Order: sequence, then structure tokens, then C-alpha cells
Amino acid sequence: MHRLLKHVALSGLLSLLATPLLAESDNTLLISANDRCAFERVDDESLPLALEACQQAAERGDMQAQFELGQLYYKGERVEQDYVSSLQWLEKASIQGEPKAQYLLGLMHFNGEGIPRNLPQAYIILKMAAVNGNDDAIDAADMVAQEMNSQEIQVANHVLGTLFRDYLAQIREEQLSGTLEPEESADPRSDTRQADEVLEQQ
Repeated sequence: MHRLLKHVALSGLLSLLATPLLAESDNTLLISANDRCAFERVDDESLPLALEACQQAAERGDMQAQFELGQLYYKGERVEQDYVSSLQWLEKASIQGEPKAQYLLGLMHFNGEGIPRNLPQAYIILKMAAVNGNDDAIDAADMVAQEMNSQEIQVANHVLGTLFRDYLAQIREEQLSGTLEPEESADPRSDTRQADEVLEQQ
């Protein structure tokens, strides 16, 4: 279901394989497949090099690097907190379907951090994060829904329904034309069931 939001999530609203960054380092264990930028494992002296390498990867479209940059600027622990940069990188990762980025981006819309508070937008993004596998986003979307009025919920559900329908139509079109990538040629009925389950939970 990651493909759902990779192709349609946030494109109307708003990866490279693991590449060893910091190639200049002799420490081959510095970067893991799940941690592109190693911000937590480099000392202050090496941080500028890690930032530069991570930004280069993010600019090439590396979803994990985009998320890690967005998270770094959001937290502001080792760099100056910068919501504008955080939003920029989290949006890029979210469009590619990164559920952790979608979760954090949804919270930023909910809290009005670096962007005007927008409950329907937060709800939609958090629901997408939930579909993509972020369990925390389920509770967060419910929390947002408690503050929304009925019109906002109706609009948000309409947008989600449209996104899911467009996704399913795209899958069917790719299957008929034979352009669906082999690893993504899962049973479309399971995607339909998953989309229906998400819509029913709203």
C-alpha cells in the first residue's frame, strides 16, 4: 500500500537505494540502510559534512534523506530549528510515500508549526500516513477529527475518497496497459479492500 501515497498522496495537496554518505570516512559502519545521514552518530566536527552529504542525497530524491533532514530541522537539536526547511523536506518525502514524514507533516499542519493551522489538511495527511503503515498516525488522525466540525470532516473524507479512487483507476490502467511494475503487481482487490477499510474508519 506504500505505492498508494507514493503516486497520489499529497500531489494534489500540497529512492534511491541506500547510498553510503560520507564516503570520505574510513568507518564503513557509519551509515546503515535505515539511517542515511548519521546525524545521531557523528560528532559536532563532522556534522557539517554529514549535512552536506545528506542534502545532496535529498536533492537527488532520496526519500530517507529527505525525511531525516526534515526531522533534523524540525527538532532543532543539533542545528537551528527551521520549520520552513523542515516542511520543504518533509513534503518531498511525503509525496514519495514516507509514512514517518507524513506523520510529522500532519502534526505540523495540526499544530500550526511553520504553516497556518489546517485541520482538514492535517487529517488527510495523517490518514495517508496510517494507510502507509504508521500506527501513531491512526490515533493522531482521530485526535484531529475531534477538533474538526462536520463540514471539515466531510471535505477531508471527500478528498481522501477521490485520492483512493484515482489511485485504483491508475492501477487498473497500468494493469491493462501492461506497465505495472512487477513488484507492484499485487492483487488490486487487496488495495481496494484496504482503501475501503480506511474510508470506513473515518
